[in-house]
Amino acid sequence: MDCPDEGKRAAAYARLFCPMLVRAVLLWLERMGVPQCHRGDVAGQVWLNACESWPRFDPKRGRPERWLNAITVHVASHYHERARKRREELVSSIEVLDPAPDAAAVMESDNVRASTMDAVNELDPVLRLVLVAHDLGGVSMAQLAQDAGLPLSTLYRRRARAIGELRNILVLREAGEISSRGVGLQ
Repeated sequence: MDCPDEGKRAAAYARLFCPMLVRAVLLWLERMGVPQCHRGDVAGQVWLNACESWPRFDPKRGRPERWLNAITVHVASHYHERARKRREELVSSIEVLDPAPDAAAVMESDNVRASTMDAVNELDPVLRLVLVAHDLGGVSMAQLAQDAGLPLSTLYRRRARAIGELRNILVLREAGEISSRGVGLQ
């Protein structure tokens, strides 16, 4: 046996799920301050809630448009409540710099390393031994003094001389590069 309310429910269903009301829900959400970028998602939630609560809809209590509007207001208010509690800061995309060096930086680093090693190899072998063992090898000066059978102060003087001579070699090379570049520019 067909209930008289079934005909009213069918008519309400036809009125409710039509393209005109889809646009109306979006307009209602706009009026309630839901941002454009979130409006489609919130409207989807409205329609999901409408479909879930359709079995409880009673056509005697009012028009289906008003029922849908009440659902829309409820969903929009929950959206705004969640937005107020949101802890994350919404920012535009941030350009992250690549921490890895580019090819030019790698080449420059390799050139500096090779130039420094060449300068170290130009040092007097006695001075080079102290500098390489202590500064590059990590051997303590006390251990070097014990192994070489020399006083600790002698090794410190040799290391200081090695650093000074290395600095002089690097300065002369840099000055030579600058003068050779300057000649090429004239």
